[in-house]
Amino acid sequence: MYDILAVPTTQILMPALSPTMEEGTIVKWMKKEGDLVSPGDVLCEIETDKATISMDSDEEGILAKIIVPDGSKNVKINQLIALMVEEGVDYTQVEVPLDTGKTLV
Repeated sequence: MYDILAVPTTQILMPALSPTMEEGTIVKWMKKEGDLVSPGDVLCEIETDKATISMDSDEEGILAKIIVPDGSKNVKINQLIALMVEEGVDYTQVEVPLDTGKTLV
């Protein structure tokens, strides 16, 4: 967890969905900002060089900010694509980090 302006957040990073994947396309977000997310829920669809795959959530909370919108191409693996907060936290108070294109680990 990371604190961005005192609002604790969980970072959602672009996953490596195949051994050869280096980047992908966010085809469509299935959840929108403010939606409750449970483990196993589909967050978005990601197109790789081989297929379109659903990205499931491992976390529970509220999708606070979508940083990489629908249709974004050439999104590098481990790039920050969204932020989640715990249920009960005011998700509208989450600020997007200034440097979102950097690979975070």
